[in-house]
Amino acid sequence: MRMKRALGAAAVMASAVAALAVTQAEAQQPAPAPSSLQATSPGVSPSTGYDPIYNDEGLISCQKGSLCTSVWDPVRKKWRIDRFETCGTYDLSFWAGWGAFINNQTGGAEGRFIEGNGSARVVSADNKSHPINWDPYWKIKPC
Repeated sequence: MRMKRALGAAAVMASAVAALAVTQAEAQQPAPAPSSLQATSPGVSPSTGYDPIYNDEGLISCQKGSLCTSVWDPVRKKWRIDRFETCGTYDLSFWAGWGAFINNQTGGAEGRFIEGNGSARVVSADNKSHPINWDPYWKIKPC
């Protein structure tokens, strides 16, 4: 009789361990990514007055009198090209990773890329394409 009880107890214990193993395996499954981590298109506020251009090539040129930028749009899977002409401060949302800029402003106007802590990278008007990592920058001041 003791043998039956011992076997019965062992079977109950084995079932409990198996159930626990399944529960732990299910718990280790990765959770779906929260909606906040889904790709979001970059934006500029207020509007620059020009609709952004989307292309596969990135920033190739910039009209005289403008500061132009490119940033990758993970939603459209294309480069977003923005043109800044009007003096002011523009907020950047969801600008991340590498892109480029061309400062083709006139009259010696310098552009500023402003970090979250307020420090700025000043860029002279030389009408040349420059790579830039957008990660630290929160604002653009094209004057």
